[in-house]
Amino acid sequence: MEEFFHKHIIKFTIIVTLPLWVAWAFADDTVIGYTEHGIPVTKDALEIKTFNYTRVRGWEWNDEENILTLRFTNNKKVDVEFYNRCWDIQYASALQFNSWVGTTFIGRGDKITPMGWTNKGKYPCTIKSMYLAVEED
Repeated sequence: MEEFFHKHIIKFTIIVTLPLWVAWAFADDTVIGYTEHGIPVTKDALEIKTFNYTRVRGWEWNDEENILTLRFTNNKKVDVEFYNRCWDIQYASALQFNSWVGTTFIGRGDKITPMGWTNKGKYPCTIKSMYLAVEED
């Protein structure tokens, strides 16, 4: 029995710990804050699928992180990340929301086009992901 154990200890260890290694490899634990009880809040927990663009009341562009923050009527903020670099958004005076479905709801894959005084929306920005904005203290 002892010889069998020594012969197969490596195989047994790999089989037992394989689920832990797989979970660690595929985990996206981007902790962006903690609740008042100390529970970590991950970025995936704050991801939203769609929003109604008729409720957008303002926006601001973070040029350092390339994130668009949208302000809504109920004081909610949403951070929007894009696949491509939005070159004209910092000079835009308005935003045009282009849903491929044709509704007032915008989701991943839809486009936001910056509209300025000189350009009329030549370069749309494709939405990669959207997250609820976390207020920093």
